[in-house]
Amino acid sequence: MSLSAHSSARAVPIHERLPNLLAALGEGLYERQDALRLGLLAALSGESVFLLGPPGIAKSLIARRLKLAFHEARHFEYLMTRFSTPEEVFGPLSIQALKEDGKYLRLTAGYLPQAEVVFLDEIWKAGPAILNTLLTAINERQFRNGDETLPIPMRLLISASNELPAPDSGLDALYDRMLVRVWMDRVQEKSNFQAMLSSDGASPRHLSPALQVQSEEYQLWQRQIEQVVLPDEVFELVYQLRQRLDNMGDEPCYVSDRRWKKAVRLCKASAFFHGRREVAPLDLLLLKDCLWHNEESRTALLTLMEEFARLHCYRQQALISRHMAVTSALQELQQQMSIRLALKADPHKGMLGKRSKGWQLPLEEARKQGERGLQIQLHLLTPARLSPEEPDLLVETLECDKVVLGHWQFGGDKVMFHPVGSKTGLTLELELDSSQRLNLLDSQRHPIPLVLVCREPLPGLISAPWYKTLANLSDQLAALRTDLRRQRHRFDDHQPHHFIGSRWLVAIEEGFFTLARELDQTAEQLAQWQQRLPLLCGEQG
Repeated sequence: MSLSAHSSARAVPIHERLPNLLAALGEGLYERQDALRLGLLAALSGESVFLLGPPGIAKSLIARRLKLAFHEARHFEYLMTRFSTPEEVFGPLSIQALKEDGKYLRLTAGYLPQAEVVFLDEIWKAGPAILNTLLTAINERQFRNGDETLPIPMRLLISASNELPAPDSGLDALYDRMLVRVWMDRVQEKSNFQAMLSSDGASPRHLSPALQVQSEEYQLWQRQIEQVVLPDEVFELVYQLRQRLDNMGDEPCYVSDRRWKKAVRLCKASAFFHGRREVAPLDLLLLKDCLWHNEESRTALLTLMEEFARLHCYRQQALISRHMAVTSALQELQQQMSIRLALKADPHKGMLGKRSKGWQLPLEEARKQGERGLQIQLHLLTPARLSPEEPDLLVETLECDKVVLGHWQFGGDKVMFHPVGSKTGLTLELELDSSQRLNLLDSQRHPIPLVLVCREPLPGLISAPWYKTLANLSDQLAALRTDLRRQRHRFDDHQPHHFIGSRWLVAIEEGFFTLARELDQTAEQLAQWQQRLPLLCGEQG
């Protein structure tokens, strides 16, 4: 059977209805999209939601809106207090049944046991009698009424509080059943705050039946969700997240096996309700709302999931590491070429060839330039902008007087150069590095190695490995760019995603864009080196 998420009674599959359904449910709500879409996903999956936040921020309104998603759904909501009784939640006792039959029966019509959508505010204030019965209802979707155990139709339980359960309150079992956990706050953005104040507060009372979920299709979906596949690649991402959580900080974020299983099922449901047969990496971002248990773990989990989105969702870290390997190899090659090509000073020799103080530049092999052959040329290992008068001129080769350069001493005066192709003369500062190789200092005082233009080209035995390395790096970069395009296409194929906020999608897209730009820059550098190497080796020019 196709996982198109529709029954014979409905022509439009849920993944096509979903955008309009969310838009209709969210009408007139401001900055509540996260809670609404997560609540809808939980409702469509038969899971529970816990809303954490201060009073007066539309928690109950969200529950009422979600009730509208279901055709003819019944809704029950209740504000818990320390004095709440089971009768107020599960229904009053039937006096007639007790008198006539001696049976302990509750009248459940209009109460939790007969509601599809349940909202319990200030959940932690309820007493043990209510909480124990509620735990059974969540676990087994059953309610024991007298001698009978009856199924309950509850599709969504939304609980809310302005606080978390106390660590030693004995509420851990119930809290663990609340799979989706959403932090809510007051409206923050100025424009949204103004719109909220200006609105009449009216809420839609009905949705178009064409958008609503029918009972038969809801039941069908619960079976079809189980058919969604968790691919090995996505499982590896889940396992990596689990390891990171187990080793996170001084207090690891403990997540039970039951919670992991239900959280992954929620990811399967997300894939299903988008018309996919497999869980996508993007679906795993929903785990940010399933795996925290207190404020500290929530903050740490959000940080971890932000890193996961930027670096691991679509193999970004592997791509970045491969790019770093290419750039490191290119830098190493540049260093090798600099060591071999840059003009290196020799110890100064005095009378009778004896060593004396200072250094001298060996210019005997220089190719003579100019009409009288008194000029020589030096290539910059990497082109640079050197002329204030011509800021756009990228200087590749300089020409100077051989005698002047031959008498230059380390720490001495600047030397007059003429960029080849320009009539402007430049007085530039030179220095010797720790290996006595000649460098030119650019306007930012960055050293640029200088390569003497010699009469004979560099032997091919030396230059051939450089050409081979550049070709190999170009091939690696081409493969890397292909893989990046493939991952971006995967990311695009998994969109739109209606249960994840846009900021997470933007973060992934920005990461792809940044990496693509860096790959373009590296490709340009490689192309420049491939074009420039014959010149530096004396094979042209």
